[in-house]
Amino acid sequence: MPPFPIDRYLLPETPVEVPDGFTEVRQSLTAGLPHRVELGAGVHAVLILPTGLARQWLNTDPLAVVSTSADDLAPRPAPPAVPPPPALVGRVPLRLVVRQGTRILGSVPLAGGLRRVCPDAGPAVAAGSTPIVVEVVVLGWLLHAGTVRGSGDYGSSIALAWRRADRAADQFGPPPINEFVWRRRPPAQRVESELGPGRLRYRYLLDKKLRRVLR
Repeated sequence: MPPFPIDRYLLPETPVEVPDGFTEVRQSLTAGLPHRVELGAGVHAVLILPTGLARQWLNTDPLAVVSTSADDLAPRPAPPAVPPPPALVGRVPLRLVVRQGTRILGSVPLAGGLRRVCPDAGPAVAAGSTPIVVEVVVLGWLLHAGTVRGSGDYGSSIALAWRRADRAADQFGPPPINEFVWRRRPPAQRVESELGPGRLRYRYLLDKKLRRVLR
């Protein structure tokens, strides 16, 4: 079955893995916030936490967890029969600002497994300029209150993956077969190969005019 069109934007149910073609970057947050993460190709990301409550962080245990990706990736319990009353959001607004030099390419909210292309289609592209286009994947993070307050090794870290998304593919081929079309063909004209549990399956049609691969 082909993937659902918005599947790449949904949060995963399993630990986030580095997609093929992406470069993984893991760093400890020992210099406090904002924290700069060099991605490559002249592009970097800045981790920021917009907050105007300085006194709150001064009075908080430095090892207290402010935000962690484990909250996004942990299994969700069954929803209650009666929904609770609405409450104020308690999640801190951690964000990654992706920049090329001094140019802002985009802003990525920290959510486990989120993939975001920067820039997607903003004013910079509409104005005719040619910024580098990158795709960023949020793999995980852990932020303690001491890191928000200032520099020091409090065990905070962040993990990202990125790739350039402005380059055309160097390999071309016929489009894949629709699964339902493949099923309607006679068995004698179908060839299927499965690499293993959870792996891609390759399906071929022996008709030369319809020879395609279904992945």
